[in-house]
Amino acid sequence: MSVFMIVLSCMALVFAAGAVYYLKLLGQAASYPPKRVVRQKAIVCSAGTALALFLIFFTKLLV
Repeated sequence: MSVFMIVLSCMALVFAAGAVYYLKLLGQAASYPPKRVVRQKAIVCSAGTALALFLIFFTKLLV
């Protein structure tokens, strides 16, 4: 169970870092890559972070 929690924690950190990166990229004035693509990537990374944290929370709750 401990390895599972470590893997989920690492996934949450990677997704959170990706979301921050894409949000920072979204704030820049560059025209490439398109803003809608960057916004979609930021949303996917944020959703991945939320899902990983959700799984960590309920795994800790059940054990």
